[in-house]
Amino acid sequence: MTNNIQNADIRDIKPDVLILPPWWVWAALVLVVVAVVLVVWLVLRKRRQEAKEQFVPRQNAVEEARERLEAARRLMLAGEVEAYYVAVSDAVRQYIERQFRLRAAEQTTEEFLQDMTRSQRLRPTHKELLADFLTQCDLVKFARFRPGPKEMEAVLAAATRFVDETVPQEIVLGSESHAPGTESAGQASAATPPS
Repeated sequence: MTNNIQNADIRDIKPDVLILPPWWVWAALVLVVVAVVLVVWLVLRKRRQEAKEQFVPRQNAVEEARERLEAARRLMLAGEVEAYYVAVSDAVRQYIERQFRLRAAEQTTEEFLQDMTRSQRLRPTHKELLADFLTQCDLVKFARFRPGPKEMEAVLAAATRFVDETVPQEIVLGSESHAPGTESAGQASAATPPS
């Protein structure tokens, strides 16, 4: 009988039981990981955008814009109206892209104007000037509007005025260096809109 009792008390060891947390713990963990990845992505995107918009004046951009506008004037004098408006528009868009790090060359006027309104690089008066200027260029390029000589001169004057008024101070003074702690005319005007 003792033998039977001893045999009854001895049992095999059961294997370990894997206890998993409930499904909602896994779901919460996945949400936390997704949130962390999203925050990191947004921070990196914002830093890239700020670096992209960082103002780096380039004398070559100003000189190039003036040369392109002068070439456009020759098209106007030759009576090539549509080519003239395309040239003036391209000159200003290329200048904006190089000088202010705003995408302008490959965007439609509407897309560009939306980006421009969000940027702090240009004063409100310059934004209005550009909006009027680009709208008039689009009328000629796409709506087959035929302006007179006065309108054509006004477009060139507006483009030249925009370039001249947005030239950074160190370029006006003839210096390409941008000393730390000094603000360019473009930065100062962008930071404090006129009252």
